[in-house]
Amino acid sequence: MILVHGLLEPAWALGLIGRFLNRHGLQVEYWHDRLAFRRLDESVDRLASTIASDSGETPKDTALVTHSFGDWVSRAAIAKTSHHRVGALVSLAPVMKAGVLPTLAWCVSRNLMPEIAVIMNAEQAQANLDCDPDLRRLVIWAKPDESLRQCDLGHLSNVTVRQVWATHLTIVLQPNVHRMIGSFLQG
Repeated sequence: MILVHGLLEPAWALGLIGRFLNRHGLQVEYWHDRLAFRRLDESVDRLASTIASDSGETPKDTALVTHSFGDWVSRAAIAKTSHHRVGALVSLAPVMKAGVLPTLAWCVSRNLMPEIAVIMNAEQAQANLDCDPDLRRLVIWAKPDESLRQCDLGHLSNVTVRQVWATHLTIVLQPNVHRMIGSFLQG
């Protein structure tokens, strides 16, 4: 299992989720990437290399748990990798549509931050929504979310969608979210 952090979020911010999943028998590793000003192609390539299978026979033995912009990077990496090991993707407050805070950041920085440029472009933010139709997926939206808006995922057959009362940043801290993730991955 690989935990993939979001924009301006250190990998250890997903630590409570990692500890919960470890206690329930899942081996966890943290994806380390820049906190901001990523070279997006390099981030996607590095994660794609991590999840790639060496053979055409691909065991789906890896799960990704992502938060915010980490989900965008993960979807791009999965879509780019024809033979990947990912069998499940859990997306916490994923980047698909900009909310208030990215809009304010964009007003100040315009396209200076590559991540904000992606978030502000709906087509780019929603890229690779169907990154692999065989992938088991769980999307958990924070309600209300000051950073991102929800996106209709009804056209995707392999996605279970849930909502929790949380903010964009507190969704990763909630025990009920941890239990949802564990149940989905072990079920």
